[in-house]
Amino acid sequence: MNEIRERIQSLESSLPQHLDAMAVSETAKLPWKALFYREALIWRMAELSCSAFENFEKDRLVSAIVLTRAATETFAVLWYLWHKITAAVESNSVRDIDTDLMSLISGTRIPNDPIFPQAIQILKVIDKLDKKEKFEGAFRHQYDVLCEFTHPNAAGTTQSYLQHNREQLTTEFGRNSRTSENTRMIGLISLSGSLSMFEQKYNCIADLLPAFIALCENSLTNRRIGPDL
Repeated sequence: MNEIRERIQSLESSLPQHLDAMAVSETAKLPWKALFYREALIWRMAELSCSAFENFEKDRLVSAIVLTRAATETFAVLWYLWHKITAAVESNSVRDIDTDLMSLISGTRIPNDPIFPQAIQILKVIDKLDKKEKFEGAFRHQYDVLCEFTHPNAAGTTQSYLQHNREQLTTEFGRNSRTSENTRMIGLISLSGSLSMFEQKYNCIADLLPAFIALCENSLTNRRIGPDL
């Protein structure tokens, strides 16, 4: 609990307040897009993690785990952003990263939306993360456990809020009626891990930015020169 509290405090103390697009790059928009999306993610991560932690402290385990799953998804999307920037820098090509960025920035899951692009499917991101980081299914499994509480399945309903007395044929209701300390630990471990990995990849993106900015600016220069040759 103390480790999670310290990580959240560190996250909240690092929240950005302002971003100047021209200070990022005077010619290329892609680095600015990547950066402002990264900063939106740290704000989201801080809010979700803080709320999840407060619910763990109050033993509101279902709410805490639902919020933890959302924080886990936020880390996964930050990882995806890092992965795309890394791939661009290593290949020395921006390729289709603008399309991916627009799906992240403006995407929606509403089918056939006439204005906004389709959002990237979070399960595909999680599976790619699980494979690339060599979690060997552990990350996806942990996420699936969190989903059991997020959806109104048994874990998040009958196993959390009621207890049967089979001899008297009665049912008693209350918070965490059948949830165990193991359930609490699953949630806390997931929250701690997501915070730790989020911080790491957030900083890794900062390390990649100079090379990514140079790549994007060079790409624009080559496009302008090409037709005139």
